[in-house]
Amino acid sequence: MSALLDDIIRLAQDDTQSLPNLLRKCLILASELKDARLRAWANQELDGYEAPRDEQVPAYRRVHANAYGTFAGPFNAWSNKHIVIPAVMDEEHKHWAEMVDLIQSVSALDDLVKMDNTQGVLVSHWRPNMVAYYSDKLWPGWICHDAWQEIPKSVLVQVLDTVRNKTLRMALEIREEVGGSDLAHVSESVTERVHSIVINNLGGNVSVGDMDVSRQTVIIAGDRKTLDEALTKVGLDKSDLNELSEAILVDGGSKPGNRVTAWVQSKAGKVVVGGFKVATSVGQQLLTDWLLIHYGLKKP
Repeated sequence: MSALLDDIIRLAQDDTQSLPNLLRKCLILASELKDARLRAWANQELDGYEAPRDEQVPAYRRVHANAYGTFAGPFNAWSNKHIVIPAVMDEEHKHWAEMVDLIQSVSALDDLVKMDNTQGVLVSHWRPNMVAYYSDKLWPGWICHDAWQEIPKSVLVQVLDTVRNKTLRMALEIREEVGGSDLAHVSESVTERVHSIVINNLGGNVSVGDMDVSRQTVIIAGDRKTLDEALTKVGLDKSDLNELSEAILVDGGSKPGNRVTAWVQSKAGKVVVGGFKVATSVGQQLLTDWLLIHYGLKKP
């Protein structure tokens, strides 16, 4: 473990070292730590983020980007690059003139940084249907023929540096916590602190990548069968479900009480997502959310 952490720290602090290789080392670390959060993050940075599910894109990959367009005007007038004002757009479309989610893999972003033909700017064109919808809505008397957003190359460099810096800080903190110890022989409290270090550095949202079991499972308020199916997926067994039934009965069945809360606390450490045991705090959050949905106190 110590050698692996030293290797990650060495790769992270040297800008000439390959970022994909660094993240692959993080995958090995995730396997050693049994940490689903680190595994999901490293996989997404290596493979890219899924565009339709932009809620999983981290904040450092959401960057400001103005929009511009080419317009044809009266008397054959033409403008090759006129700024698009977000205020004239529908509320749900304004981000197309304000922000861009950089969902590409780190390898793709690094390649864009090195390409000469970007000339310092990455261009992200609007979809044809968007251009058609706003063809006569953006500039009175002018027709839009094309529109795009521009991202400075320096922003791509900043995103890549953020990934490298996050990895370095995380590895340094983990090494300080465990020293040269093998994680297989450290106390449970140390293991929990290591998981907390990962969450603090990478974010603690459980709805990330292949950890997003909430989206793979339908829980219907008042339907115990769907709740049990969800709980079984994350590693709880029949005895755990029977204990929950007893706790719900004792608490009266209308909302979580002391017994249900105690059940969540006792089972949170058993939660397994994507083949990895999650931190107790993450497991507790997941179980609590599902129970609130079951009680009808939270929307799915």
